Amino acid sequence: MKNFCLVWLLVFTIFLPSVCDAVISEKLLNEAGLQTVWQSAIPLNPPSRTSPKEKVEKITVLGNYLYILTNSNYLFCLDRHTGRLSFAAAAAEPKMPVFEPADYNGIAYLIAANNVIAVDVEKGAELYRHKIPFSVSAAAAVNAAYLYIPGTDKRLHITDVNGRFERFKVGSDNDASAITGVIATDKFAIFTTKAGNVICMNPSEPKRLWQFDAVGAVTALPVIVQNWLYVGSKDTNLYKLDTGSGKMIWKFYAGSALDTSARAAETIVYQYAINKGLYAIDANSGKQIWLLPDGIELLAQNGNTAYVFEKNNTCIVMDNKQAKKIYTINFAPVTTFAANVYDDKIYIMEDKNISCIGPKVK
Repeated sequence: MKNFCLVWLLVFTIFLPSVCDAVISEKLLNEAGLQTVWQSAIPLNPPSRTSPKEKVEKITVLGNYLYILTNSNYLFCLDRHTGRLSFAAAAAEPKMPVFEPADYNGIAYLIAANNVIAVDVEKGAELYRHKIPFSVSAAAAVNAAYLYIPGTDKRLHITDVNGRFERFKVGSDNDASAITGVIATDKFAIFTTKAGNVICMNPSEPKRLWQFDAVGAVTALPVIVQNWLYVGSKDTNLYKLDTGSGKMIWKFYAGSALDTSARAAETIVYQYAINKGLYAIDANSGKQIWLLPDGIELLAQNGNTAYVFEKNNTCIVMDNKQAKKIYTINFAPVTTFAANVYDDKIYIMEDKNISCIGPKVK
């Protein structure tokens, strides 16, 4: 498998087009104060007698890279600033589970079909691919010394960073509660459960630092911004917690179950709620700024401007300060899009073609 991946990486590095058809016309973008930063394409397999046409399932923005997963479980990694291909590899056999990657110091860690795969994204080289001796329930987290892997046995397994040796494992007080997600830093690790527990532990030993209990299940991965943790729950509330103490700073009532992670920036938090739409919430006060009933996802943010993808394939440009729409852009050709909380770049795809869009340079 490793040799196969390296061969195809060489092929894709040579033949991946640096220029492709624009997903959205430059004229439409310019009218909204936007422009194309770069365009590229990835090679997708055409339909055959034995398999349907390969399609992109998801784009994940993580650090300086875009991770693009297809329905055949092929993974492409592009430098998100240039569109250059970093690596391409078969993550797993089709229909097997592939979880979102985690990264640390330029290494991406991916759980795919009960394998942990590590890739040096800067060099475009697969470092290892090891079998995990238990079934996995959610994406792994990583820090300098450990991998944190949620198992279907309702335990969080902490292994060495190579994923080979288990150091210890932990669970919640409620042993019947499945672990739904984990995030980690060098200072702490936090995992969530279907019972609504949010548990912060010492990153290197099974010692609990604090626990917060939501009324409903926590199935969406919490997110950290500075010293704050944003947790969405099935009890319809978004909670802001202090990462040091677990103290609740505020809670926002969204009116329906939250099963999507918040998109948190320094001053504004965006939260999608089923049958309600996309909320923009003041990060300091926890008060609603605006609600787009047809909003699905935050595409990017530029200062007081937010770019939102809506149900009818339109991009809404919002003025957060005035809480009103500025522009509407027809995104009809878009088949896949990414949520980007890092900066003002929008990443959208039409089939195999990918465009990076940003504010127009004056």
